[in-house]
Amino acid sequence: MAEEVIPSDQSVSEGVLGDVQFSPEDEKRVLRKIDRVVLPLMCVVYFFQYLDKQAVGYAAIFGLQEDLHLTSDEYSWVVSIFYLGQLTSEYVFIYLMSRMQISRFVGIMIMVWGIVAGCLATPNNFGGFAAVRFILGACEGAVSPAFVIITSTWYKRKEHPIRTAAWVSCNGLASIIAPLIMYGVGYADDTALTNWRVMFLICGGATVACGLVFILLMPQSPETAWFLNDAEKKIARQRLLIDGQSNEKKVFNKSQGLEALQDPFCWMAVSFAFLGTFASPVLKFASLVINGFGWSKFNTMLVGLPSGVFQITFIWITVIGIRVTKIPRCYWGMAVTVLPLVGNIGVASIPASSKWGVVIFTWLASTISPVMVVSLSLMASNIKGNTKKAAVSNAYFILYGVAAVIAPQLWQKRDAPRYIKGIGADIACFGLIMALFMLYRVLAVRENKRRDSEGLAAEQTSTSEVADITDRQDKSFRYVS
Repeated sequence: MAEEVIPSDQSVSEGVLGDVQFSPEDEKRVLRKIDRVVLPLMCVVYFFQYLDKQAVGYAAIFGLQEDLHLTSDEYSWVVSIFYLGQLTSEYVFIYLMSRMQISRFVGIMIMVWGIVAGCLATPNNFGGFAAVRFILGACEGAVSPAFVIITSTWYKRKEHPIRTAAWVSCNGLASIIAPLIMYGVGYADDTALTNWRVMFLICGGATVACGLVFILLMPQSPETAWFLNDAEKKIARQRLLIDGQSNEKKVFNKSQGLEALQDPFCWMAVSFAFLGTFASPVLKFASLVINGFGWSKFNTMLVGLPSGVFQITFIWITVIGIRVTKIPRCYWGMAVTVLPLVGNIGVASIPASSKWGVVIFTWLASTISPVMVVSLSLMASNIKGNTKKAAVSNAYFILYGVAAVIAPQLWQKRDAPRYIKGIGADIACFGLIMALFMLYRVLAVRENKRRDSEGLAAEQTSTSEVADITDRQDKSFRYVS
């Protein structure tokens, strides 16, 4: 590899960051290799995680409630208890992910959750099914917060939105594939098990295989990447140091945890999680909403497919817009929040005779993933320090779990098919999310101006390569908004 200088737009001295020199072409080549291995692995895992979550909604259309003799309240708890398990496990993962090799830990948990997902085919009553759902949620609790950390371990801050969008887009892909699987399984009349049980066995088996591949192929860090040579490994690490990322350390730093509790950006990050998730049960109940307005169970599977297309389309409109325009991320967040807000208002108010109108509004109401992409990318870009990052990402998903446990209780069968209580809560939450994006923007701009006015140079300090420092401690850090 020819030795060339670091691109001129990087305000970093060779003496500070070592003697590795590389050109923009060298960096692009390394980034392409990372994208060919790390990103697809995260995408596949996220696809199966969302497939597991969606499967229970489709199983309900194909006899799960009748076979297990579930009441309306019990079905709502079947949805909620998954997140109760996830919430319980997050406290343990906050500690473990700051001390263990994240990719190996996540790979093992994927295989365990795959086995548990297959076990959903075995219960014959509410108690058994709820217990398995609780364990499944506990096993899946590590994945999303770990992916926020993995994204920041491999990618520069400006690269976070597109890479986060890539794995979150798999929510939409799962929303397309899951009903197709259930549609096909639903027509199978000669199976030894009922159709919905077969669906869970398929999901579980595929997830176990996914976990094995993840363990074998996902490196622990750029320094151990099997797909990079020695020079490329140094470039992969160096470019993150240039971007202001600190070295990975398996030590729990108490002061960073306390700092996270006092940081308004951390509190806003977890508020996004709570509000966005409190407004998300429509994703699990959309098939029941559509079915309740007179669609057959097979047609319900088919007309729900564009919901995933909507999610994927608007995710990529958002991240590409962030990349190619100068419009701040928070403004994009406010814009995409309008979509599910309008969708929920439509479901609540459209005449019941307009069957296709109901379907279209459920597509819009389910377009929540773009909001999640923006909030996750802000968290990945603006939270620095290994323990602080781990604490906030786990706190994000703890609040996610709290909201996911509570919110489905507003979606009771007696309120079908409009589920006005749940829809009303969604509308309120999306209004608050829009206000929160504006507040985030105001505080970030104000803090950056304060640092500029104090003469704090926006360049890497001499200690950043070896120190595990936070965004507050690194005065050269500037917040993305």
